Amino acid sequence: MEGMESLVDGYFSHIMNECRSDHGGAVADYIPELSAVDPNGYALSLCVHDGHTYSHGDTATAFTIQSVSKPLTYAMALQKHGAVAVDAKIGVEPSGEAFNEISVDDRRRPKNPMINAGAIFAASMLLPPMDTVDEAAVAAAFAEVLEFYSGCAGRRLTMDEDVYASESATGSRNRAIAYMLDSFGALETSPDAALDLYYRQCSIRVTTDDLAGIGATIANGGVNPRTGRSVFSGETAQRLLSVMTTCGMYDGAGDWVTTVGLPAKSGVGGGILAVLPGQLGIGVYSPRLDEHGNSVRGVQVCRSLSKDLGLHMFNVTRESRVTIRSVYDLSDTSVGAEWSERERSYLRTCRDTIRVYELQGDLTFAGAESVHRRLEADMNQYTVVIVEISRIGVIDAVARTMVLSMKRRLDQTGRRAMLVDPDGVVRASVDRHRNDTALPDLDAPQELQGFDPALPHVHSTMGDAITDAETFLLKHYYDR
Repeated sequence: MEGMESLVDGYFSHIMNECRSDHGGAVADYIPELSAVDPNGYALSLCVHDGHTYSHGDTATAFTIQSVSKPLTYAMALQKHGAVAVDAKIGVEPSGEAFNEISVDDRRRPKNPMINAGAIFAASMLLPPMDTVDEAAVAAAFAEVLEFYSGCAGRRLTMDEDVYASESATGSRNRAIAYMLDSFGALETSPDAALDLYYRQCSIRVTTDDLAGIGATIANGGVNPRTGRSVFSGETAQRLLSVMTTCGMYDGAGDWVTTVGLPAKSGVGGGILAVLPGQLGIGVYSPRLDEHGNSVRGVQVCRSLSKDLGLHMFNVTRESRVTIRSVYDLSDTSVGAEWSERERSYLRTCRDTIRVYELQGDLTFAGAESVHRRLEADMNQYTVVIVEISRIGVIDAVARTMVLSMKRRLDQTGRRAMLVDPDGVVRASVDRHRNDTALPDLDAPQELQGFDPALPHVHSTMGDAITDAETFLLKHYYDR
């Protein structure tokens, strides 16, 4: 029997299937170990604000984090030295250049921390001063890096020794970048030590579940929603979101912000991390890359998620994490006067099986997903559920479908779902859906079709809904 989570999972399955046939691009080959990966690997994970994670595809497949590591090491530099000191060394302007371009600004600073020059410099800021490589000092710094990354992911991560060795043996361009920075007198440590630490951080193994967890940690102001641990400050999270928005997708950043609208970071290992601030993190994996070094299918998946689920960060809504304003049953309310004394006596015994959920704000995917899971989790505690949306200003097509689909789920279990919609928000949303031929025809049509708001489970007043609930309970009473 399908529940609410299967509906949410249905969206993700549809989006992945929609993009699965795109075999464009090629795996990275300038690092020999990366050229050996399965080009068909494909996974999607999404972690919401409370740590719940949806996982699809090859989510058990581990791959190296590569440049998705750059925001995290930048965060460590910010935490260690402060924003003023870091800004004096690393700029925050989009470069408009490829990730491995050998470039600095007019102050001879790397243009931003998301390109290799900035990332190598950020790694150098985690090391003590040294003229030559002090292997013990580099190992100690990497242990701190691994601990920090693991805190963001919510589990202990490890390094891929083969990829590390491959990067170290073939990283001529990165050596050129590091020695260029050293020639300017910018580095305060050995360029070879900075490179070694950088190669190590890029070789950390992750899954899409890890990337989604890291994204959710950034979205949550530095607090990992899975562990409750504060990994970095809210100020650092704000800085990460800013530079990821403007610089995270390299010279494809403008198109990304326009079409996807999520702070993000890609890596040549095939991973993409994306963040909807305050709400969720996304991890995608597909190793075939486009000319910018971004995953071809990963970009397509993120575009579809943003479009179909309304995740663009510039959607103008009043959505709040606390979408559920209050929850209560009808134990303390009187029974309707229209019933016989025998019926009233029975209804008094089951008032606590009628539960009301009052929602608030503008309802898009993230809020509806949270409501959906809460209703499913509480299902054994009610026979009738009334969802009251008088304080909802806007409800988008996906959120509307998710809320209304609860009727089907409860019908299947002998329960009743009702909606109190005094301002006709759902009616208006359904009308827009009927007139909008651009909406996607998603899989699982029985679950994802719109519901006619004239159906008895949609009411204009709470009184009408309560009467309907009492009628439903009495029908069960007489049918016994």
